[in-house]
Amino acid sequence: MKGYAETDVPAGLPRILSFGSGASQSTYQLAIDPDLECFVGHFPGRPVLAGIVQVHWAVVFSGTCFGLKRVPVQIKRLKFKNVVVPPAILELSLVRVTEIDVTFTYIGAGGTCSEGRLIFPGMLP
Repeated sequence: MKGYAETDVPAGLPRILSFGSGASQSTYQLAIDPDLECFVGHFPGRPVLAGIVQVHWAVVFSGTCFGLKRVPVQIKRLKFKNVVVPPAILELSLVRVTEIDVTFTYIGAGGTCSEGRLIFPGMLP
């Protein structure tokens, strides 16, 4: 299975409750716990999952699923639609459209939270 076992998740990433994958698509069910490091100071008394954290997680999990080890050179069609407040369960769907193009969507109890398209650098000669 590609992805992280729950015990192998690096610090700063959410717990993975479930994982499924195919040749060009992967889906993670993530536990957004209030004790995650990303909530420190964002915001005291009312933690909110920052958009940049959602993008970062999509990049990290794209690397794990599809072997994309470099950072994206572009982020397109980035939309934040619903605020994520812990505790929450999010589904992260990753679709590899081309060799260098991955779309991501986070869905929570209230519907789509965010979505975008990551463009990774092409393969070096």
